[in-house]
Amino acid sequence: MKQIVKINPKYKNINSFIQFVPRIFSENGETIHHARNTIKLFRINGLLLNIKCFQKPNIINRFVYRYIRASKAERSFRHALYIQQQGIDTPDPVAYIEIHDKGILTESYYISIHQTVDGRMEKIYEQSKQENQELIHAFTLFTADLHRKGILHKDYSPGNILYRKQENGYHFYLVDLNRMKFRKLSFIEKCQSFARFRLDTDILYSIADTYSKALEINEKACRKLIPFCNKIFWKKYEYRHPEIKLAHK
Repeated sequence: MKQIVKINPKYKNINSFIQFVPRIFSENGETIHHARNTIKLFRINGLLLNIKCFQKPNIINRFVYRYIRASKAERSFRHALYIQQQGIDTPDPVAYIEIHDKGILTESYYISIHQTVDGRMEKIYEQSKQENQELIHAFTLFTADLHRKGILHKDYSPGNILYRKQENGYHFYLVDLNRMKFRKLSFIEKCQSFARFRLDTDILYSIADTYSKALEINEKACRKLIPFCNKIFWKKYEYRHPEIKLAHK
């Protein structure tokens, strides 16, 4: 059994605690999410840590994550550090941990500082269009800034975008960072980023107008492609989940 730990130098003072996380995780901490992955909160030395235990990978990925591709925990850690360098916020990365047994990955953890926020973008489904107007406008400008910096979040869904409302507007944080790309983005990739938001066509048109002006790209093309990508995504979603009926215009 081999344990690999990488710690952000800012948090080397809690190194001893981090080393013990795999031993104490199952029986300790406050569970805030338990599904495919489990997330718990731990308090240590005045810090509130958010610790994500990734689901045990299938037999193929146990080898892939050991010899071919970085684990989800390692990618989350590296991506968090990178986007911070680019001026994009995410809960501060603390460490990642991997447990290897007989040469294959069996457990992995990503640790960050728990970020206090006002909500996730999912909140737009609970508010009126009028209440959402300022939030969606700010979110669109934030997305344009991401793309301008060559950052593509491949699971850019409402649950993975946190925000805080401040005097000068909204401030956003990205989470669930293991699936990201960093390069010059194609026009289609940019427009597809709004596909996971279940919104009426008039709101998607407004997003397209704001987004195209922010990046100085073709407004008419954005107005066509953003709603189109959105429609295709939700049609596929409904096909894969026939038990779920979505009110989508």
